[in-house]
Amino acid sequence: MNNLHAEKIMVVGYISADCPFISKKEQVKKLEEFGCSSIIVKSFAKTGLPFVQFVAQLKAGSTIVVARMDCIVSSWRHLRNIIMQVQQKNCTLTSLDEPWANTTAERGILMLEVLIGIEDLEKRFIRHRMSCGRQKAISAWCRIGRPRKLTQQHFQDMAQARAKGLTLREIAQQHNVSISMVSRILQKLKVIS
Repeated sequence: MNNLHAEKIMVVGYISADCPFISKKEQVKKLEEFGCSSIIVKSFAKTGLPFVQFVAQLKAGSTIVVARMDCIVSSWRHLRNIIMQVQQKNCTLTSLDEPWANTTAERGILMLEVLIGIEDLEKRFIRHRMSCGRQKAISAWCRIGRPRKLTQQHFQDMAQARAKGLTLREIAQQHNVSISMVSRILQKLKVIS
């Protein structure tokens, strides 16, 4: 395994040593068969941080080869960010198991652009559905947020207990709530000022 700065590198293999999907030995075999001039071994992280740090050290014009994309990232968002960083560095990225993620070929770049567009479209659909559902619930007078601990009957019981002369602390203990909650409820009911 060569040092990254020892020579001018054009095709660099990247191995995720502890990738849960493919063994280190299998990755080395695939990258050597591909003809990588250097192979770098880093650890796997769901965020792809070791790979991002690796890309930052590369010289412009290098081609990075990985055995599988899921050895460097765990989500589409991380993959997109990594590909964008590789492109900003004027490098290319090739995955041996996923030809659609090959940024050295025009079809790979096109495929990634299409996937980015689909991701943005999906996000808009989700936002629209959530907004419509929220508006529908609000128009149906559904309460948004966490469920209330106390019902209207509890509120009336609190007002009656206060009218009987019980202290806020005693009312709070009866209903298993804080004194400040009892105070706020009674203020809303105009029982106390």
